[in-house]
Amino acid sequence: MKTLRQYLFTFLRMAFGLGLLIYLGASGIIDWRALAGLGRAWPLSLVALGLVALAGIVLIAWRLCLLMHPHGLQLSLAASIRLNLIGLFFNTCLPGSTGGDVVKIYYAMEGNRGRRLEIATIMMLDRLVGLLGILGFTLLLVPFFQPMLAALPVMRALCWAAGGVLVVVLIGMWCCTSDQAIWRRVVTWMVQTLPGGAYIERIINTLRVYRAHTGRYCQAIGVAMAVHLCMALGTLLVIQATHPVGADSRMMLLIPMGFVANSLPVTPGGLGVGEAAFDQLFQMAGFTGGAVAILGWRVLMIIIGLPGIVFYLLDKKQAVVPEQAPLAL
Repeated sequence: MKTLRQYLFTFLRMAFGLGLLIYLGASGIIDWRALAGLGRAWPLSLVALGLVALAGIVLIAWRLCLLMHPHGLQLSLAASIRLNLIGLFFNTCLPGSTGGDVVKIYYAMEGNRGRRLEIATIMMLDRLVGLLGILGFTLLLVPFFQPMLAALPVMRALCWAAGGVLVVVLIGMWCCTSDQAIWRRVVTWMVQTLPGGAYIERIINTLRVYRAHTGRYCQAIGVAMAVHLCMALGTLLVIQATHPVGADSRMMLLIPMGFVANSLPVTPGGLGVGEAAFDQLFQMAGFTGGAVAILGWRVLMIIIGLPGIVFYLLDKKQAVVPEQAPLAL
């Protein structure tokens, strides 16, 4: 019965996302013919594909390698890329109840009995670092777009909200890794009182490792910001290829905000929700073509995610290995 509810929930999420796409298309917000511009302006599309592949495959894979190292776990860049491609395939080509993150965690835990919770925690932290990266990247752009923000109170409010979320996440991370007496008492209370206290303690101990490796943690956040820089530039090129007027530099501030909305788990892969968010953000700033921009980005993501099926079907190598074991390439 639980499985049936999961399938029903996934079906409803997918139906909602497709319904949004149909509505956006029927109302003229999405011009499906504009996507043909990706083919006509193929040199721009190839550069955009390269930027998106660099961000979505290589840099994200490198970020996970950085986070594994402080725990005495070795993950080669090649192995991390394989994991990432498998996750991309499920996220972009097979959006549904089995998300790419779940599949990545499953394959990363393979062969690591006794350390599975630790590895799962690191990979969820990797997602949190990705959130910090996109929020930090957005806030870094704010000083360059003051005239637009001054004219758009809603945009200013969104930037303040991004800053607030960033502060809350950083404070939460500091609390989890702090060794001050008050936080030790809080952790002790959680372990002794809450269900699954032993698991909570192991998760917090996993996070505390980064207290002695703040440089590595900050480096991972820097890589996450580079990911979103490449994604934003790639999306700008998609707009240049698909929009009759072309791209505008001010869209650089809108794109990461749209990606934040696209990452919300409302529909599989943000389908429909991302298009609606991009359209509203672009309209507020006086632009059109926001929905087509993220659709073109999805096309590029599907292209780079397709090879993931090969690794999913054929590659059964252990990806994460302890430091004392030989590192498989």
